[in-house]
Amino acid sequence: MSPSASAPPLKTRVPDRTGKKVKGIRDWTPPHQREEMERLLERLRAGLPVDAAYDDLNEVLGDGPALTDERIEELTERFRGSLMVLVDQVRERAPGDAQEREALVEKARMLRQENATGSPLGFLRRLAFSAEALLDLLLDEEPAS
Repeated sequence: MSPSASAPPLKTRVPDRTGKKVKGIRDWTPPHQREEMERLLERLRAGLPVDAAYDDLNEVLGDGPALTDERIEELTERFRGSLMVLVDQVRERAPGDAQEREALVEKARMLRQENATGSPLGFLRRLAFSAEALLDLLLDEEPAS
């Protein structure tokens, strides 16, 4: 008999709060303070790995092999999500020319909401160009390390 077979059903389990506390770990007590929630939200929003975004850009805009229909669909959805993250980051962090920034943000928002009409690969490339422009705007403002 496996160990899980003798365990009570999941819905009846209750966390064991009688054990020793782990040093350095606080128990969660709702609700979190506004400042802490904003800090967590900022960290979650910044969840677009830049290297992965550039790998996707290279796959779409580079000289690699032709993309399959399934891969085009997958990358299209990924770029739609990436554009959301990039728009938030550009609006929050990118200083510089406000007109240029808002024009790129508005273009990305409109493009993200469009249905892919015509060539799916052409639409994917438009998404990729928009993501690249937003990434460049963000990374141009980052200090060199």
